[in-house]
Amino acid sequence: MKLAKVVIFCLPLLTGSVSRVWAGESDIPKLPTNVDNLRNLGSAQQLLSQPGNTQLLLSQGVEYSLTPLQLFPPAPMTVETANILPSKAVYTTYGTHVYSLFGDVPGIGLQVYNGSIDWGVTDNFQAGLALSFFDDILGEPIAGRPTNFGFFSLAPRLKYRFVREDNYDLAVVASVEWLKITSENRLFNGGISSRQTNTVALSIQVPYTYSFSENTQWHLVGGLNIFPETINDGGDFYGTFFNLGTGVSIRLHDRFGLFADVNIPIGPGHNSVDANGRLERSAVWSAGLSYIHSPSVAVDLSVTNRLGTTPATRLLAFPTRGDDVALGLNVRYTPDIFVDYPPSFASTPLPPLTGRDKQLLFDGITLTTADTLRQGTFFVDTGLRPNFNIQVAYGMSDDAQLEFIGQQLSDSKKPIGNSFKFGGATKLRFLDQARGDAFSFSIRGAFLEASEGDTDGVGAFSAEGIFSYSPTSQLALFLNPKGGFFGNNRLVGLGLGVNFQPSPGLQFLGEVTPMLSNDATVWAIGARYFSSNGNMGIGLYGTNAAASGNIGSMLARKNNDFTLGFNFMWLFGH
Repeated sequence: MKLAKVVIFCLPLLTGSVSRVWAGESDIPKLPTNVDNLRNLGSAQQLLSQPGNTQLLLSQGVEYSLTPLQLFPPAPMTVETANILPSKAVYTTYGTHVYSLFGDVPGIGLQVYNGSIDWGVTDNFQAGLALSFFDDILGEPIAGRPTNFGFFSLAPRLKYRFVREDNYDLAVVASVEWLKITSENRLFNGGISSRQTNTVALSIQVPYTYSFSENTQWHLVGGLNIFPETINDGGDFYGTFFNLGTGVSIRLHDRFGLFADVNIPIGPGHNSVDANGRLERSAVWSAGLSYIHSPSVAVDLSVTNRLGTTPATRLLAFPTRGDDVALGLNVRYTPDIFVDYPPSFASTPLPPLTGRDKQLLFDGITLTTADTLRQGTFFVDTGLRPNFNIQVAYGMSDDAQLEFIGQQLSDSKKPIGNSFKFGGATKLRFLDQARGDAFSFSIRGAFLEASEGDTDGVGAFSAEGIFSYSPTSQLALFLNPKGGFFGNNRLVGLGLGVNFQPSPGLQFLGEVTPMLSNDATVWAIGARYFSSNGNMGIGLYGTNAAASGNIGSMLARKNNDFTLGFNFMWLFGH
């Protein structure tokens, strides 16, 4: 399951990279191809940021399509809709929803991870694959005992719209899901000891969507869900039940929306369990706010009591009783594999990247840059000493960046272990000095998970705000408030940094992070040299941090000593 978490974060990176390989025209209706309309979409920057093609693009125009995120209000989370992706459109999601812990159980919460990819085969038919999983001690005991529970669901799904009218649509959605259930203490289990079962679940949903306007939709759905009656040596399981649900989707603004929904199990089977492990029925619901950060990237914040996110598991309540409420964070991304989407909402065009600009796309040693990769480009940053680490980043849009992370920590005074950790991160930029803002500002969230088989390693989350300001082309200043979470530990720091270029290609870095959580101050100094085109570089640094970036940048080495390291950097697509 730990590997699956990385797959979830890498899926948008892989699908987005394909967009640089495929070429061809899309049959999705496109906006008029004049410069005024492009400028309204914030697309003029692409016209002006490619000097060799400027005259050709300006004279012929560029056809951009609305992304699936812009076509519909945000979709509910437990109720299917009759909306269908346009032909050739690709739609991906990844995220988590987190439940609270029970008693003195260590950790920051109970995370259910999810990911999905869907493709518009025709204007009335789409196919997709959804993934959802969880493995942890439940937030409440079962029959008075702390109980470990795990599920893994992989669900191919098909959706076909068979009625399409001006203001309403009717569709059918079917999925066949591989379910792996791990349980103990008579929870889905005929005994006390832990057992695991691989089984199959089916779900058929018939959604009806009525559009009051292009900004408001109401959804009604009925369905049938088939789970086994028993698993794990005779343990009672959900069985077969019908469901009836309803939800609303409201677009408040071009970039903001609300959604709410509820699904009721009708029986004869069940969709939840009580504190004694007995099956019962509970309403499953969600509500949330959606923000379209870039034309192709949106972020959803939600609350819910559902178990998973696949068609069948999202109709199940999280154990126990369905009373627990989770906080969810989900990213939706529509890569331009077959279709041209605008790279940003910004009305000010981005200038061509200079060699110095390319240098500042890479993070510092312990601090993060506010800059983001441009749409469709990526970089690789890897270090071989003192510990191996790798960061692969991809520009989902001009202002949104997805990252894959692999990192080994040095020994520290915190109980996080020195195991190799892997995970993912998302960075969103809101202000950009290159477009005329006073400074650049981004936010970034990341998770790291201990590798399989490690007994001392634990997972970790980190979040940070990133401010950067360049008073001259040679000098960049950084302010980096950050927080880290693992086990019962909380870290808070305020990073300060400087990046100075005395001559083309050469830069010196100095960084210090006083820890407001009463931990040891973390610092780093170093130098980097980049090739003349700025696409390849090497760095040498000294630091007392347990690792460069992420949770390791907030942890001092065990004896607060320092170590020397070096890294290599490559930029692709520029």
